[in-house]
Amino acid sequence: MRFRSACLFSALFILAAVNGCMTPTTQAVPGAVSHLAFVANQSTDSIAVFLQDGNRGMLSLLANAPTGSCSQPQYVELHPSMSLLFVSCQGSNTITTFSIDGTTGNLAPVGTPATTGNSPHTVALDPTGKFLYTANVLSNSVSGYIVAANGTLTAISGSPFAAGTTPYTVKVNDAGTVLYATNRDSGNVSVYRIDAHTGVLSEIAGSPFVSDAGARAIELSGRFAFVPNRFANDVSVFAVDPATGALSQVPGSPFPAGTDPRVVAVDPGGRFLYVGNVTGNNISAYAIDSVSGALTQMAGSPFASGLAPLGIEIDEPGRFVYVSNSGSNNVSVFSIDSAGALHLVEMAPTAGSAVSMAIMQ
Repeated sequence: MRFRSACLFSALFILAAVNGCMTPTTQAVPGAVSHLAFVANQSTDSIAVFLQDGNRGMLSLLANAPTGSCSQPQYVELHPSMSLLFVSCQGSNTITTFSIDGTTGNLAPVGTPATTGNSPHTVALDPTGKFLYTANVLSNSVSGYIVAANGTLTAISGSPFAAGTTPYTVKVNDAGTVLYATNRDSGNVSVYRIDAHTGVLSEIAGSPFVSDAGARAIELSGRFAFVPNRFANDVSVFAVDPATGALSQVPGSPFPAGTDPRVVAVDPGGRFLYVGNVTGNNISAYAIDSVSGALTQMAGSPFASGLAPLGIEIDEPGRFVYVSNSGSNNVSVFSIDSAGALHLVEMAPTAGSAVSMAIMQ
């Protein structure tokens, strides 16, 4: 939900501008290196705009931006330029593009929303921001779009592309050459080659690759891929073929998780893995073996979160973990210690069911 970027800014005071798109609520925390952060409030058709204190990790609400024709905003994804925010709209079967005012955080819709398949979930961009993809949960497909300079979306030739059964999450590798789609009800991962010129997807040999029951999300880190399996209550770890993107489970995989794991994140250093257990209302935390990819659950894990954690985001320095709690309408902010353990900093309220988050880095 974020791209690594040097697009940072310092602020003593940042106030939300008053216009028809946003209603300011609080002022920013003064005197800290700060970044804008965005949270999708699914139940209230809005995007919460926060100022994230880069020193303390705390969130200060700037505004709640109505999403207009975007019904049930589900997933937020930032363009590498940090000037555009893409939002999947589950209720209206669209993706809406918003332009971002980097000083105030103001959001303004751009163009006409792009039509998707039924129930779009996650959104993934290639590293250059040229192509955008979304998983259509109820259409068993992946839609692809060409991203114009102003953020408008045009369907890629041949889109939508067939996926497995009930695809929830799409992810593009760092090279922008391969796209992964997790298929919950077929318990596997579809892997596609991305045409560098057109964005067209072609499924690779051997795809889909077996995970476990309820493959729900995927995170990529170096030579490994991590897939939480919702119905099996475990996490599959795959070695990634650097040439083709093909997946093979590492020895010992899958590894036990909590109850109903649906989301996953790896710290920027590739040392720690965090999995959100939705029914368990907690976060499983693991140390990652840098050679084998094997997971070792750390002392104190799982760590209590809010209710029904559906999103996990980690800041670029790897100091803080943010958990979007869809059942308690808030974001849990945790600091990460040197061993990877989580320590609660605050619970930041949102205006509705918080399902995903993106931080402008």
